[in-house]
Amino acid sequence: MQQLRMDKTPLYLKARQYLLNLIENGTFKHGEQLPSEADLAAQLGISRPTLREALHNLEREGIIIRKHGVGTFVSRHTPTLESGLEALESLNRQAQRLGLTTGVVHLAVSEREATKKEREALDLAADDPAGVLDVDRVIAIEGEPFAYLKDVVPQVYLREKDLGDQFSGSVLDVLIQRENVNPTISRTQVSAEKANAWLAERLGVPKGTALLKWVGRLYDRDEKVLDYSTSYFIPGYFKFYVTRRVNP
Repeated sequence: MQQLRMDKTPLYLKARQYLLNLIENGTFKHGEQLPSEADLAAQLGISRPTLREALHNLEREGIIIRKHGVGTFVSRHTPTLESGLEALESLNRQAQRLGLTTGVVHLAVSEREATKKEREALDLAADDPAGVLDVDRVIAIEGEPFAYLKDVVPQVYLREKDLGDQFSGSVLDVLIQRENVNPTISRTQVSAEKANAWLAERLGVPKGTALLKWVGRLYDRDEKVLDYSTSYFIPGYFKFYVTRRVNP
């Protein structure tokens, strides 16, 4: 490894990027234990406090896992899912294209009354039925949790019994198969949010890890809202791209 004291970039950021590069190029494989802090600091030519700051950043991003009294490990990782933002497709279908196996963990399904916020998001009028189907779950690829999804669907479109015993985790795929339900377009807000304790436990990442957050509304061809969804994704598992036209 080369020494890192070559430019004015803060050493801990330089060390973080250098270690990340070693992980991405396969020098340190996923699931593998890293060398000790003393050895890493010596190899990089930095102090142990500086190295710890770099490792702390990688841990917050979910790239490494530090086990007290045991050591530091590269977190296990699945191949990146690539998707264009202009197309709506379930995670299951994206994974299937890569030959990956998805699974549902921490599944919680309930039928209940919509909250005030949900009524507004679903554009429910005062005289509309307020019953909704709430579907909470964590999606795993090859056994590794990578996304938390929550869908709230008016019961006029979907009931708990409609999910079936073989529910794959995709409410979108279920709605597409429903008669008289025609999902057409989704309007989604994308932002970043730090994982709270509950999300961190569900996704197996340190509290405070930056997650990609999607809040979307799925519409049918008559502009009725079919689904109000909130999704959190672990960084590094997705690569999204956008096709944009030049505005003269």
